[in-house]
Amino acid sequence: MPSPVRVAIVGVGAVADYHHVPGIRIDPRAELVAICDPNEGLLQQRQTDWGPTKFVTDYEKIASDPDIDAVIIATPNFTHLPITIACLEGGKHVMCEKPLGLNFQEAARMFRAARDRNLRHMTAFTYRFAPSMRYLRHLLTSGSLGTPRHFRSQRFLDWPETSWGWRQYKETAGAGDLFDMTIHRIDFAHDLFGPIKSVCGAVAQFTPRDKTESGEACKPSEVDDWSALIGQFANGAVGVWEGSTVMKGHHNDGFGFEWAEINGSDGSAVYQLTDPNHILVGRSGGSMEKIAVPTKFLAPTGSPRDPQEGVPSTVFRYDLVWEFVSAIVEGRDAVPGFDDGALAQAVADAVLVSNDTRQWVDINADLG
Repeated sequence: MPSPVRVAIVGVGAVADYHHVPGIRIDPRAELVAICDPNEGLLQQRQTDWGPTKFVTDYEKIASDPDIDAVIIATPNFTHLPITIACLEGGKHVMCEKPLGLNFQEAARMFRAARDRNLRHMTAFTYRFAPSMRYLRHLLTSGSLGTPRHFRSQRFLDWPETSWGWRQYKETAGAGDLFDMTIHRIDFAHDLFGPIKSVCGAVAQFTPRDKTESGEACKPSEVDDWSALIGQFANGAVGVWEGSTVMKGHHNDGFGFEWAEINGSDGSAVYQLTDPNHILVGRSGGSMEKIAVPTKFLAPTGSPRDPQEGVPSTVFRYDLVWEFVSAIVEGRDAVPGFDDGALAQAVADAVLVSNDTRQWVDINADLG
């Protein structure tokens, strides 16, 4: 068996712990060899949580380390560009959390830097790997639902209204719910329907988030906690998206509420995050019925994950690492790549422009 892909993680917070480390652990082709974070206390804790490994506080040391093949970046949004560029210049394959950058220009630069060096690149759009989303894609592409006409997405979370830290300031996060949650739904709409050509969007803020969890005053939030858009796809279909982090009663053990629906000329189908191993399907003249996702769609072919084990709404996320490592081992593009991340970013940027100008905005997403 070839030597495992030597992976480093930059940013060792909850996302890395929840998604990426479990994915590395179950893939025999991958090995966690180094971790990086400016928080030395957290680095020490991860030595206990994840097992002893090389650890540093400076990402430049990760980028220049010849004993590292690939890097997973799970840091604040404003750091994605410099860390990614440094790692690519160091010859590393890179998977980066979304949003790729603070705007389309940053994301496109990251894509070009990876493409021009022939390095594997991936955007961590988790929900593409949900079994019901994979089966929904099959129903659409196979023609089972007829001509696609309409896409609908709702993503509601009931989160505390205390400070988000760096996530609530434009210079470090770019935007709030729009960049954090709705951008995922923009991506899988692209995956299902193709490019969005124009949008009309809006954002709003309902809570100031001017206190920390301990009750201390802090600088109020500058970003949205609700976002919505209407989109026109290049193929003639239309879509409606809405997301918010302050929807009371939609906690659901932290998973929130998610509904993504496709309406075609012959039928409709629905993906739900809280029940990702089932799908709702309805035909013309009938009603929506809940059916089990067929076994072959529960996990990608070759995934080391046992789809019968673990919490369904959690374990599909481990396939992010499987896809990233597979692309490296097989010498192919990872899906979704930085190009997908940049295209979703262009739409999200256009929503902010539409909100400010109160008009429809055409999507300009030339990756160069």
